[in-house]
Amino acid sequence: MQTQQKAESDLLRLYGRMITIGLVLVIMAVIGAKYFFTLPQIAARGLEVDHARFLNVLVMVRSQWLSLGKPPQMQLNWEAFDNISKDTEFSVVDINSLGWPQPKQLNAQGCQDLWQQLMGAEVDNAGLVADYLVKDNSCHYRSHNGDSLGYQLNSGRVIFLTAP
Repeated sequence: MQTQQKAESDLLRLYGRMITIGLVLVIMAVIGAKYFFTLPQIAARGLEVDHARFLNVLVMVRSQWLSLGKPPQMQLNWEAFDNISKDTEFSVVDINSLGWPQPKQLNAQGCQDLWQQLMGAEVDNAGLVADYLVKDNSCHYRSHNGDSLGYQLNSGRVIFLTAP
């Protein structure tokens, strides 16, 4: 009888361990699912962060434009942290009569180049698609999740729209 009780005890212990491992796996699956489902939302905030940064750069460029006596062009320099051998990158940006940075050409490529000049990063690296809208005279930057950022070249107005 004692061997049967020992066998039952071992079997109950084994079932207990299996239930414990099952619960741990279920908890890990729930935590993992929540983590992986929030990754796209975190990535989608990239344009939202770039929006704030874009506004700050525009204000900084305009204030420098005012302090330099309103020149038609300004030389911007950005430190390149990704490549230690390059100290700074110089970029000349056109400025309109109201002090807002302008693309060299009024097309999608001009808007891409303007983003590069102002933000110090290429549009492709930011996961954006640039376009020039003739009717608004604006550069339009759209992320892959549908969020968009519009920069009106005449007024310097920046509009950030989130995807529905």
